[in-house]
Amino acid sequence: MTKGLSWALLALWASSLLAAMLVYGQRQLSEFDPDGILLHQSTSPTFDSELTQLLKKSNVPSASIIHIGSSESCYCETLTAPHQTQLLNRLGESQYSVVDIALDSVKGLSNIITTVPALIVIDESYQLRYVGPYATGYGCFTGKNLVDQVVSYTHQFPYNGAIINSDATGCFC
Repeated sequence: MTKGLSWALLALWASSLLAAMLVYGQRQLSEFDPDGILLHQSTSPTFDSELTQLLKKSNVPSASIIHIGSSESCYCETLTAPHQTQLLNRLGESQYSVVDIALDSVKGLSNIITTVPALIVIDESYQLRYVGPYATGYGCFTGKNLVDQVVSYTHQFPYNGAIINSDATGCFC
């Protein structure tokens, strides 16, 4: 085999591998709020209070980092463990705790959040601070980690309402 043909085959192999990875990667990306349901719900002036009342009825305590997951196994949920740990470490001094909720276990929650994993943060005064994903990007670890932003929203005073992050792309079920 000639040297030129070897290089051409190597380039063809590398191009094929790259194309396959891009196609596979695009299949792994999905929108957090594909139908705009969370966005639409969040435009209501009573959204924050309605969601916190829903969580109170489910016995979720104040100062909670609420992980909304699925009752079925979902690979994307396993990717949130480092983000949960980071949030708990950053908010731990304020006595925050992690609460796991299956999306289908709280009546009415699936009318607000349609994809998992999702994150809801309730502060010490039971004010809704954040609703959205943990992170964005391929596998939710190559994109943007939202932990620093979520922590800043939690400590933002005066309270002006929750931050609703419905415009995100990443690994969601």
